[in-house]
Amino acid sequence: MKNIVTGQLNDSLYPIMDGVGLVARNYAFWLNEKYGTGYCIGPHVPGFKDTEDFIKRFPTIPIPGNAPYRYGLPSTKGFYKTIDSIPFDIIHTHCPFVSGKIALHIKKKKHIPLITTFHSKYREDFKRAFKTNALADFAVNHIMKFYNQTDMVWVPNEPTIDVLRSYGFKGKIEVSINGTDLIAPTPSELSNLQQIGYKNTDTTKDDFVLLFVGQHRWEKNVKLMIDGLKEISDANHTFKAFFIGTGPEINEMKRMVSDYHLEKKVFFKGIIKDREILKSYYAIADMFMFPSLYDTASLVMREAAAFSVPTVLIKEASTAKGVEDGKNGFLIENSSSSFAKKIMYAIDHPEARIKAGKGALQTIYLPWEKVVDSVYDRYLKIIRDFN
Repeated sequence: MKNIVTGQLNDSLYPIMDGVGLVARNYAFWLNEKYGTGYCIGPHVPGFKDTEDFIKRFPTIPIPGNAPYRYGLPSTKGFYKTIDSIPFDIIHTHCPFVSGKIALHIKKKKHIPLITTFHSKYREDFKRAFKTNALADFAVNHIMKFYNQTDMVWVPNEPTIDVLRSYGFKGKIEVSINGTDLIAPTPSELSNLQQIGYKNTDTTKDDFVLLFVGQHRWEKNVKLMIDGLKEISDANHTFKAFFIGTGPEINEMKRMVSDYHLEKKVFFKGIIKDREILKSYYAIADMFMFPSLYDTASLVMREAAAFSVPTVLIKEASTAKGVEDGKNGFLIENSSSSFAKKIMYAIDHPEARIKAGKGALQTIYLPWEKVVDSVYDRYLKIIRDFN
């Protein structure tokens, strides 16, 4: 086995709770554990101190109105001097912005291959920020200049290839699926986590528990979920739904819950950074809600699958790739009524929910340790081809 020095870059890392940041960190951690030296490079967060030597930080300043994200200033305080001293064999960035700038610097400085993963539907982000299609298209064209300077682009699934092509990218694209750092629990571990979850949420094993973990923003289809939960409540089906995370629409979501008189059924738990506590929520969940059309792939769906919890998704969503209705998850139309009907079906047919949960564990759950074995082999080939 050849040891290699790899670098993962992203514009967000823990303690900023972000799925792409988790991807970058897990790549670096497992490559560091098994295949040489893996570094993870991301933004400094004031007041937070890393306990892992493989993480390197660049200076940052706050982004007004977009907390907790921060804007990187890598040209200050000798950051590039530190990075240039690392003998990288390959560099991998998960974001085209500040991380992309740093990655290009390393590529040119060391004459090594640069690959990047396309995780997000940036045009939707730009539309939200700029309010006009013209400016959004201009911004997309700008980041495509970065992608066109890379040696290869990875995407988390096949549908995302179409998204990237629609942005005008004509280079080489390969699929590289993501894993989860939440390991499937043993029966005794699951039981212990359930007891913690029941205590923290004031629920019992007889409650039907729904769970959402992610950013609280309209693009995640959070309005559809709350509208659907009202329909379920109006149909006299009992449940408890927990929303974990935060985002720009958190206050409006709470207002909707109040207007719908769902305060005793829908609960907002905020950001949970402790992964052990997060596990206790998955342990008591009966179904995971993720009807997003925005996301290209879903790490949280894999996290739920580790606990044999099936996810309900919109059938035409990129995140629904590989999900078969009733076999390893549940698929719906993009409507609150379809969402509500599927949840009520699962409440009334526990055997169907259990079957789909077992299927999710068998086909969707994938630990990072297995993913990185394939990543290492592909890195070696990219390095050979580049040289």
